[in-house]
Amino acid sequence: MNNLDYYLARLNKLRVDGERVDGVRIESPYKPALLLAVIEGIEEQLIQDNRIEITPELIAGFKAYCQLLSPGPEYRACPFQLPFFHLRSSGFWHLHARPGLELLVTASKSVRSFGHLRDVIAYVSLDVPLWELLLQPLAREEIRQALLVRYFPLTRHYFRPRAGEEKLDELGRQMLEEPAAVYNRVVDVADETELLVRSAVFSREVLRAYESTCAVSGLQLVSTTGAAPLLDACHIVPWSVTHDNSIGNGLALCPNLHRAFDRHLFWVDEDYRVRVAEGFGELSGHDYGVQRFNGQQLRLPKVQAWWPKVENLAAQRR
Repeated sequence: MNNLDYYLARLNKLRVDGERVDGVRIESPYKPALLLAVIEGIEEQLIQDNRIEITPELIAGFKAYCQLLSPGPEYRACPFQLPFFHLRSSGFWHLHARPGLELLVTASKSVRSFGHLRDVIAYVSLDVPLWELLLQPLAREEIRQALLVRYFPLTRHYFRPRAGEEKLDELGRQMLEEPAAVYNRVVDVADETELLVRSAVFSREVLRAYESTCAVSGLQLVSTTGAAPLLDACHIVPWSVTHDNSIGNGLALCPNLHRAFDRHLFWVDEDYRVRVAEGFGELSGHDYGVQRFNGQQLRLPKVQAWWPKVENLAAQRR
Protein backbone atom coordinates (compact mmCIF):
# COMPACT_ATOMS: atom_id res chain seq x y z
CA MET A 1 0.00 0.00 0.00
CA ASN A 2 1.44 3.41 -0.93
CA ASN A 3 1.42 6.39 1.40
CA LEU A 4 -1.61 8.04 -0.20
CA ASP A 5 -3.79 4.92 0.09
CA TYR A 6 -2.58 4.40 3.66
CA TYR A 7 -3.55 7.90 4.80
CA LEU A 8 -6.83 7.91 2.89
CA ALA A 9 -7.75 4.79 4.85
CA ARG A 10 -6.71 6.44 8.12
CA LEU A 11 -8.66 9.60 7.34
CA ASN A 12 -11.78 7.56 6.63
CA LYS A 13 -11.65 6.18 10.17
CA LEU A 14 -11.39 9.27 12.34
CA ARG A 15 -12.97 8.95 15.75
CA VAL A 16 -15.90 11.35 15.60
CA ASP A 17 -18.78 11.77 18.02
CA GLY A 18 -22.31 11.32 16.79
CA GLU A 19 -25.91 11.36 17.84
CA ARG A 20 -29.17 10.11 16.42
CA VAL A 21 -31.66 12.64 15.11
CA ASP A 22 -34.96 11.21 13.84
CA GLY A 23 -33.35 7.79 13.63
CA VAL A 24 -30.39 9.02 11.55
CA ARG A 25 -26.86 9.11 12.96
CA ILE A 26 -25.41 12.63 12.66
CA GLU A 27 -21.63 12.83 13.00
CA SER A 28 -19.63 15.70 14.45
CA PRO A 29 -18.01 17.81 11.72
CA TYR A 30 -15.24 19.20 13.92
CA LYS A 31 -12.25 17.00 13.14
CA PRO A 32 -12.73 16.83 9.36
CA ALA A 33 -13.53 20.58 9.25
CA LEU A 34 -10.26 21.33 11.03
CA LEU A 35 -8.37 19.13 8.56
CA LEU A 36 -10.01 20.98 5.66
CA ALA A 37 -8.84 24.26 7.23
CA VAL A 38 -5.31 22.86 7.53
CA ILE A 39 -5.38 21.88 3.86
CA GLU A 40 -6.46 25.43 3.00
CA GLY A 41 -3.64 26.84 5.12
CA ILE A 42 -1.06 24.70 3.36
CA GLU A 43 -2.49 25.63 -0.02
CA GLU A 44 -2.30 29.36 0.80
CA GLN A 45 1.20 28.90 2.28
CA LEU A 46 0.00 30.10 5.68
CA ILE A 47 1.17 26.80 7.18
CA GLN A 48 4.79 25.94 6.47
CA ASP A 49 7.54 23.65 7.72
CA ASN A 50 5.09 21.06 9.10
CA ARG A 51 4.19 23.41 11.93
CA ILE A 52 0.45 23.95 12.48
CA GLU A 53 0.02 26.81 14.93
CA ILE A 54 -3.13 28.25 16.47
CA THR A 55 -3.71 31.24 14.21
CA PRO A 56 -6.73 33.45 13.40
CA GLU A 57 -6.61 32.17 9.82
CA LEU A 58 -6.83 28.53 10.93
CA ILE A 59 -9.67 29.29 13.34
CA ALA A 60 -11.57 31.24 10.67
CA GLY A 61 -11.18 28.36 8.22
CA PHE A 62 -12.36 25.83 10.80
CA LYS A 63 -15.43 27.87 11.70
CA ALA A 64 -16.25 28.59 8.06
CA TYR A 65 -16.19 24.90 7.11
CA CYS A 66 -18.21 23.92 10.17
CA GLN A 67 -20.87 26.46 9.22
CA LEU A 68 -20.86 25.51 5.54
CA LEU A 69 -20.85 21.74 5.95
CA SER A 70 -22.37 20.95 9.33
CA PRO A 71 -25.18 18.39 8.99
CA GLY A 72 -27.45 20.17 11.46
CA PRO A 73 -27.82 22.73 14.25
CA GLU A 74 -26.54 20.24 16.83
CA TYR A 75 -22.97 21.30 16.03
CA ARG A 76 -23.21 25.10 15.93
CA ALA A 77 -20.79 25.62 18.83
CA CYS A 78 -17.60 25.06 16.76
CA PRO A 79 -15.29 24.55 19.79
CA PHE A 80 -11.89 24.80 18.09
CA GLN A 81 -9.96 23.44 21.06
CA LEU A 82 -11.65 20.02 20.97
CA PRO A 83 -10.65 18.79 17.50
CA PHE A 84 -7.24 20.50 17.75
CA PHE A 85 -6.51 18.47 20.90
CA HIS A 86 -8.35 15.23 20.21
CA LEU A 87 -7.09 14.68 16.65
CA ARG A 88 -4.04 13.21 18.39
CA SER A 89 -6.04 9.98 18.58
CA SER A 90 -5.62 9.67 14.80
CA GLY A 91 -1.96 8.83 15.25
CA PHE A 92 -0.76 11.25 12.55
CA TRP A 93 -1.50 14.49 14.49
CA HIS A 94 1.25 15.26 17.01
CA LEU A 95 0.83 17.85 19.77
CA HIS A 96 3.93 19.80 20.78
CA ALA A 97 3.75 21.35 24.24
CA ARG A 98 5.31 24.61 25.26
CA PRO A 99 8.63 24.11 27.09
CA GLY A 100 8.10 22.73 30.56
CA LEU A 101 4.47 21.75 29.96
CA GLU A 102 5.01 18.38 28.26
CA LEU A 103 3.61 16.43 31.20
CA LEU A 104 0.34 18.36 31.06
CA VAL A 105 -0.20 17.20 27.48
CA THR A 106 0.68 13.55 28.05
CA ALA A 107 -1.40 13.33 31.23
CA SER A 108 -4.46 15.22 29.96
CA LYS A 109 -7.43 13.36 28.56
CA SER A 110 -9.04 16.54 27.29
CA VAL A 111 -8.61 20.31 27.27
CA ARG A 112 -10.51 22.70 29.54
CA SER A 113 -10.88 25.68 27.21
CA PHE A 114 -9.43 27.48 24.23
CA GLY A 115 -7.29 29.59 26.56
CA HIS A 116 -5.93 26.43 28.17
CA LEU A 117 -5.11 25.01 24.74
CA ARG A 118 -3.15 28.15 23.76
CA ASP A 119 -1.32 28.18 27.08
CA VAL A 120 -0.16 24.58 26.78
CA ILE A 121 0.19 23.73 23.07
CA ALA A 122 2.81 25.47 20.91
CA TYR A 123 2.00 23.75 17.62
CA VAL A 124 1.06 20.50 15.90
CA SER A 125 3.04 18.51 13.37
CA LEU A 126 1.83 15.78 11.01
CA ASP A 127 3.44 12.50 10.09
CA VAL A 128 6.18 13.44 7.64
CA PRO A 129 4.76 11.25 4.80
CA LEU A 130 1.32 12.86 5.23
CA TRP A 131 2.86 16.34 5.27
CA GLU A 132 4.73 15.58 2.05
CA LEU A 133 1.51 14.36 0.42
CA LEU A 134 -0.28 17.59 1.37
CA LEU A 135 2.45 19.59 -0.35
CA GLN A 136 1.54 17.90 -3.64
CA PRO A 137 -1.50 19.54 -5.33
CA LEU A 138 -2.99 16.33 -6.77
CA ALA A 139 -2.62 14.31 -3.57
CA ARG A 140 -3.87 17.24 -1.51
CA GLU A 141 -7.03 17.49 -3.59
CA GLU A 142 -7.64 13.75 -3.39
CA ILE A 143 -7.37 13.91 0.41
CA ARG A 144 -9.74 16.88 0.52
CA GLN A 145 -12.33 15.14 -1.62
CA ALA A 146 -12.05 11.99 0.48
CA LEU A 147 -12.84 14.00 3.63
CA LEU A 148 -15.82 15.65 1.95
CA VAL A 149 -17.26 12.38 0.64
CA ARG A 150 -16.78 10.48 3.89
CA TYR A 151 -17.88 13.06 6.47
CA PHE A 152 -20.11 15.46 4.54
CA PRO A 153 -22.03 13.32 2.02
CA LEU A 154 -25.17 15.48 2.26
CA THR A 155 -23.53 18.91 2.36
CA ARG A 156 -20.29 18.60 0.37
CA HIS A 157 -21.77 20.55 -2.55
CA TYR A 158 -21.69 23.61 -0.25
CA PHE A 159 -17.90 23.41 -0.03
CA ARG A 160 -15.99 26.47 -1.24
CA PRO A 161 -12.21 26.75 -1.37
CA ARG A 162 -10.76 29.62 0.69
CA ALA A 163 -13.85 29.82 2.89
CA GLY A 164 -11.69 30.90 5.82
CA GLU A 165 -10.20 33.79 3.87
CA GLU A 166 -13.72 34.75 2.76
CA LYS A 167 -14.79 34.88 6.40
CA LEU A 168 -11.90 37.22 7.27
CA ASP A 169 -12.63 39.39 4.22
CA GLU A 170 -16.32 39.64 5.18
CA LEU A 171 -15.44 40.67 8.73
CA GLY A 172 -13.05 43.24 7.29
CA ARG A 173 -15.78 44.61 5.04
CA GLN A 174 -18.16 44.88 8.00
CA MET A 175 -15.50 46.64 10.04
CA LEU A 176 -14.88 49.23 7.32
CA GLU A 177 -18.43 49.75 6.07
CA GLU A 178 -20.85 49.21 8.93
CA PRO A 179 -21.43 51.55 11.87
CA ALA A 180 -19.32 50.58 14.85
CA ALA A 181 -22.41 49.82 16.93
CA VAL A 182 -23.58 47.23 14.40
CA TYR A 183 -20.15 45.62 13.94
CA ASN A 184 -19.48 45.38 17.67
CA ARG A 185 -22.94 44.17 18.62
CA VAL A 186 -22.56 40.82 16.86
CA VAL A 187 -19.40 39.71 18.69
CA ASP A 188 -19.64 37.37 21.67
CA VAL A 189 -16.96 38.64 24.06
CA ALA A 190 -17.04 35.28 25.84
CA ASP A 191 -15.92 33.49 22.67
CA GLU A 192 -12.12 33.59 22.80
CA THR A 193 -11.71 32.28 19.27
CA GLU A 194 -14.01 34.96 17.84
CA LEU A 195 -12.08 37.66 19.70
CA LEU A 196 -8.79 36.37 18.31
CA VAL A 197 -10.16 36.36 14.75
CA ARG A 198 -11.60 39.88 15.09
CA SER A 199 -8.36 41.15 16.59
CA ALA A 200 -6.51 39.86 13.53
CA VAL A 201 -9.06 41.52 11.24
CA PHE A 202 -8.64 44.80 13.15
CA SER A 203 -4.86 44.70 12.69
CA ARG A 204 -5.10 43.81 9.01
CA GLU A 205 -7.69 46.41 8.09
CA VAL A 206 -6.14 49.25 10.10
CA LEU A 207 -2.78 48.70 8.41
CA ARG A 208 -4.49 48.51 5.01
CA ALA A 209 -6.42 51.74 5.65
CA TYR A 210 -3.21 53.55 6.56
CA GLU A 211 -1.30 51.86 3.70
CA SER A 212 1.21 50.41 6.17
CA THR A 213 2.30 53.95 7.06
CA CYS A 214 2.71 55.32 10.58
CA ALA A 215 0.08 58.01 11.07
CA VAL A 216 2.54 60.17 13.04
CA SER A 217 6.03 59.63 11.62
CA GLY A 218 5.09 58.77 8.04
CA LEU A 219 7.41 55.78 8.10
CA GLN A 220 6.12 53.07 5.76
CA LEU A 221 7.08 49.57 6.83
CA VAL A 222 6.13 46.46 4.90
CA SER A 223 7.39 42.96 5.59
CA THR A 224 8.55 41.21 2.40
CA THR A 225 8.85 37.81 4.04
CA GLY A 226 5.22 37.25 5.00
CA ALA A 227 6.15 37.60 8.65
CA ALA A 228 4.29 39.66 11.23
CA PRO A 229 3.61 43.30 10.31
CA LEU A 230 6.31 45.77 11.30
CA LEU A 231 3.76 48.46 12.20
CA ASP A 232 1.24 48.23 15.02
CA ALA A 233 -2.51 48.61 14.72
CA CYS A 234 -3.19 50.63 17.84
CA HIS A 235 -6.49 50.95 19.69
CA ILE A 236 -7.18 54.60 20.50
CA VAL A 237 -9.36 53.68 23.46
CA PRO A 238 -8.16 50.33 24.88
CA TRP A 239 -10.17 47.35 23.73
CA SER A 240 -10.47 46.22 27.35
CA VAL A 241 -12.46 49.39 28.07
CA THR A 242 -14.83 49.55 25.09
CA HIS A 243 -14.52 46.21 23.21
CA ASP A 244 -14.32 48.43 20.12
CA ASN A 245 -12.45 46.81 17.24
CA SER A 246 -13.90 49.14 14.60
CA ILE A 247 -11.79 51.19 12.19
CA GLY A 248 -12.70 54.46 13.97
CA ASN A 249 -10.88 53.23 17.06
CA GLY A 250 -7.66 52.42 15.22
CA LEU A 251 -4.35 54.08 14.34
CA ALA A 252 -1.31 52.70 12.55
CA LEU A 253 1.77 53.56 14.60
CA CYS A 254 5.42 52.57 14.82
CA PRO A 255 6.00 50.37 17.90
CA ASN A 256 7.84 53.12 19.82
CA LEU A 257 5.10 55.67 19.10
CA HIS A 258 2.45 53.09 20.00
CA ARG A 259 4.00 52.77 23.44
CA ALA A 260 4.26 56.55 23.81
CA PHE A 261 0.60 56.95 22.81
CA ASP A 262 -0.56 54.29 25.28
CA ARG A 263 1.44 56.03 28.01
CA HIS A 264 -0.13 59.41 27.14
CA LEU A 265 3.18 61.01 26.17
CA PHE A 266 1.24 62.44 23.24
CA TRP A 267 -2.34 62.58 22.06
CA VAL A 268 -4.28 63.78 19.01
CA ASP A 269 -6.55 66.81 19.23
CA GLU A 270 -9.92 67.41 17.56
CA ASP A 271 -8.14 68.86 14.49
CA TYR A 272 -6.09 65.67 14.10
CA ARG A 273 -2.87 67.33 15.24
CA VAL A 274 -0.29 65.65 17.45
CA ARG A 275 0.05 67.23 20.89
CA VAL A 276 2.98 66.22 23.08
CA ALA A 277 2.51 66.05 26.84
CA GLU A 278 4.49 68.27 29.17
CA GLY A 279 6.61 66.92 31.95
CA PHE A 280 9.01 64.58 30.21
CA GLY A 281 12.32 65.27 28.51
CA GLU A 282 14.26 63.68 25.70
CA LEU A 283 17.91 63.85 26.74
CA SER A 284 19.29 62.58 23.43
CA GLY A 285 18.22 61.04 20.14
CA HIS A 286 15.83 63.87 19.34
CA ASP A 287 15.60 62.76 15.71
CA TYR A 288 13.95 59.55 16.93
CA GLY A 289 11.85 61.04 19.71
CA VAL A 290 8.27 62.19 20.17
CA GLN A 291 8.60 65.92 20.77
CA ARG A 292 9.60 66.70 17.19
CA PHE A 293 6.06 65.74 16.07
CA ASN A 294 4.33 68.32 18.31
CA GLY A 295 1.72 70.23 16.29
CA GLN A 296 2.09 67.99 13.24
CA GLN A 297 -0.98 66.96 11.24
CA LEU A 298 -1.87 63.30 11.49
CA ARG A 299 -1.54 61.26 8.29
CA LEU A 300 -5.06 60.00 7.73
CA PRO A 301 -6.59 57.32 5.47
CA LYS A 302 -7.80 58.42 2.05
CA VAL A 303 -11.37 57.44 2.93
CA GLN A 304 -12.74 59.87 5.50
CA ALA A 305 -15.08 57.26 6.96
CA TRP A 306 -11.97 55.40 8.16
CA TRP A 307 -10.56 58.37 10.08
CA PRO A 308 -10.32 58.09 13.88
CA LYS A 309 -13.57 59.11 15.52
CA VAL A 310 -13.19 62.40 17.38
CA GLU A 311 -15.06 60.99 20.37
CA ASN A 312 -12.47 58.21 20.67
CA LEU A 313 -9.62 60.72 20.50
CA ALA A 314 -11.37 62.78 23.18
CA ALA A 315 -11.80 59.71 25.38
CA GLN A 316 -8.10 58.87 25.00
CA ARG A 317 -7.12 62.43 25.99
CA ARG A 318 -9.18 62.11 29.16
